[in-house]
Amino acid sequence: MTMEEQLADVYKTATNYPDLVFKLITIGVQSYTVEVGAGSMLYRFDGGEHVLHGQPVVVRQVAGQLNEALVIQALKANQQGKTTYPEFLNDIAQAGVLLYEATLTGNLRVTYIGAGGFYEEVIPLQQPGQ
Repeated sequence: MTMEEQLADVYKTATNYPDLVFKLITIGVQSYTVEVGAGSMLYRFDGGEHVLHGQPVVVRQVAGQLNEALVIQALKANQQGKTTYPEFLNDIAQAGVLLYEATLTGNLRVTYIGAGGFYEEVIPLQQPGQ
């Protein structure tokens, strides 16, 4: 199975974000970056491999300055299941997020980066069955 096929399988079977993170770690993803304006994702694997996962490009206008309160609001809405992933990307674009980096080794975290600053959140990792 190719890396692209493994990534596709992970996304099809993940039940929530902590489950997604667990499955990405299981297939060897160390980190990934999402470019919010176009929705492209770059995955970095533990063997040094990189995979650029291109979804259909959806050009989003990103606000000029990072608004941390709007980032937190978008995160909470998505975590509570009130928004889909594309809606989440739209919301964080309006909050000024240019890209976000998920670090899946050491201190698991997601860093949302925009003009004028960043916001970082710890990833709650739980293994299946917990």
